[in-house]
Amino acid sequence: MWAKSALLFALLTASTFSAPADAQQREHVRQAHQGWVQPVQYRGGGGSVQCTRPVGDAIAEVAARAGGGSIVGRARCLEQGGRPIYEIRWRMPDNQLRDFYVSGS
Repeated sequence: MWAKSALLFALLTASTFSAPADAQQREHVRQAHQGWVQPVQYRGGGGSVQCTRPVGDAIAEVAARAGGGSIVGRARCLEQGGRPIYEIRWRMPDNQLRDFYVSGS
């Protein structure tokens, strides 16, 4: 009987000492991955992306690349790799939709 009590006590003691280390490790991993999960434009500061290139120039570049077609909706200014880019949805001459990404600066 005393062996069961000693074994139970040892298991409970071991589990109380190992739990905080696991919790600390999970917190460390969560903090390390936090920067990978959030897109750059949403980190602190709250500033919006500024595309300095006229949108008409970006649309003309897409039209030249696509060989015809038309824009669907409007161009969106995004940030990718720390640089502003335009995302332009384009209807190709064969009626397929494609997304083009053009420099915004």
